[in-house]
Amino acid sequence: MEKRSSWEKVAQGVLDLGPAPEGWGPGTAPAPLPPGGGGDLKVCTAVDFQKSARGAEKNAAPAPIDEDPRLDELRRMGLQRVWINVAAEIGVDAFLAAWRVLDADPATQHTDTSLRVSMRVYRSYLRYQRNRYIEALAAQGVSPPEIRKRLDRQLREQVSLRHISRIAGAAKL
Repeated sequence: MEKRSSWEKVAQGVLDLGPAPEGWGPGTAPAPLPPGGGGDLKVCTAVDFQKSARGAEKNAAPAPIDEDPRLDELRRMGLQRVWINVAAEIGVDAFLAAWRVLDADPATQHTDTSLRVSMRVYRSYLRYQRNRYIEALAAQGVSPPEIRKRLDRQLREQVSLRHISRIAGAAKL
């Protein structure tokens, strides 16, 4: 049976280091401690024990310098990306005001911890504005074919003459 922990057996054949240096190895008393202690390492690191929000990216890029720091709070609390984008677009204060209004409305309450907001698609607003433009042109006496040309040229929309006439006729009522 070979004893593997002895100095000679470990070093033999691998690397001849000669005898163990004095004051080193098993059975040797530890060196005395310095009189002043070990001293301060002058290293201080802040450890963040905060739990990351579910879905939050651990290695996310730092926020731009001009970004509102509250956006990062919204991210850390796990708010959906679309709402972060809304807050970034309109400003955190306006977003928080809208959030308070939505939260106060019983119609938006889904559960104790979430809201359900139903909203029409943005293109319905654009369509509404286009139809008001058609009405305004018709009220000025612009013909449906000319309205159609303007819509194509200015809005890049192809609208049928029948649709234009229907909107223009409804505006005259």
